[in-house]
Amino acid sequence: MKYMTFNSSCSYAGLANLLSFYGIDTEDRTIALEMGLPLFFDCEDGCYLAGPMLQGAKWFNLYLKPIGYTLTEQEVNRAQLCNSLRHLQYAMLGIHVSTGNKHAVIYTGMQDGRFCMLNNKWERSAEPDTLLLSEQELLQRVDAIVTVGVLHKTASETVKAEGLIQHSIAVLQSLANDIAAFCAQERSAMDFRLSMNTLFRAILLDGITMLDLIGETQIRQKLKVVQGQLMSAVKEDKPLQLDQRLDMALLNSAIQDYISLICAHT
Repeated sequence: MKYMTFNSSCSYAGLANLLSFYGIDTEDRTIALEMGLPLFFDCEDGCYLAGPMLQGAKWFNLYLKPIGYTLTEQEVNRAQLCNSLRHLQYAMLGIHVSTGNKHAVIYTGMQDGRFCMLNNKWERSAEPDTLLLSEQELLQRVDAIVTVGVLHKTASETVKAEGLIQHSIAVLQSLANDIAAFCAQERSAMDFRLSMNTLFRAILLDGITMLDLIGETQIRQKLKVVQGQLMSAVKEDKPLQLDQRLDMALLNSAIQDYISLICAHT
């Protein structure tokens, strides 16, 4: 059993668990470091993403292809999910493990007529390592459309990430501009809550996690200062203009330093 070793890494621990069934011994942070995850940022549907939020075949294959594997994904309707899983040996999918807690699990087959799911979790978590779910229980825990990932053995392939790195630099620059625009106007408490995941998380949570992974302390410390300022402001639960509460110069400096860090790896 491979456990989570960094924040929100359930899908990366899941990939490590999936690979273990094929004789590959690795873990979430090894995957993240070898694929260069700390260097990547993206934006999808107006939501900025970094670190463990960069999930799925597009990102996992950066690690998999050089070692001779590929992950393919299929979107499956909830009504067809159980039948689809019965025809697979192993698969990765997301389920609601508990209320408000959706994360990646690994389907490992049927046991006594129930679906056996390896639960990718922290080692010290009180959650069970394995979930055994009836068809009804499984269907109650998934979304209307479920992304099912399956691993395939392939010829090893060199992956070029230059395009993704250049894209990441552009995304970070866009993020800095969008944060500045957001913070320049008074926003409601609801605006803050809605923006935490879409705007701030990539740099002030997942970005910090990635800097921890590579042992980068100077940029991390700048971001931690701004993170603390943001959390204090949000906890007031009232309308605020954030550029009057956050050290915007420090944040911009940290983002530019992060861009320089990425450029140094091109």
